[in-house]
Amino acid sequence: MRIFNILFLTSLTLFAHPHTYIDVYPNVHIKDNKITIVDFSWKIDEMTSSMLIMDFDQDGDNKISKKENDFIYENYFKDLREFNFYTDVKIKNKTINFPKIKNFKTSIQNSRIIYSFSIDINQNKKDVKFDMYDEDFFVAMILKKEFIKIKKSKFKINELDNDFYFGYGLEFK
Repeated sequence: MRIFNILFLTSLTLFAHPHTYIDVYPNVHIKDNKITIVDFSWKIDEMTSSMLIMDFDQDGDNKISKKENDFIYENYFKDLREFNFYTDVKIKNKTINFPKIKNFKTSIQNSRIIYSFSIDINQNKKDVKFDMYDEDFFVAMILKKEFIKIKKSKFKINELDNDFYFGYGLEFK
């Protein structure tokens, strides 16, 4: 019976499903065929946002103050570094550490939490690729063509399907 319980509890992880859905909106800045900066906006699903707003908006004004934003960064967002912010940044097919986060800001829009931040890349656009996923399948990173802002450059979205999780890849042409 003990072995059955262990096998049963272990098998539950195989049926994990996303608990949080994040729409990823990248705004890619290109100069001289180099990606210089990527501004990201993560729009968190309504259900997760409703719970987070109760924790984040301490004064109940439906806005995130600087003090609240600093608290969110230190106690929620910064810890996502452990998961590489659910994004592999690849340069020439080699995964690098996620670049330093700049300009982090949290906002509330249409009852959804929005995380906005920037990273510097400074690499030839054809050498850069982003893979967005959570291998534990608790967070679903959603990327659609209409979410992406890139001027004067073509890109391709790839669906990542690794049997245990899925995600999206973004590469440039």
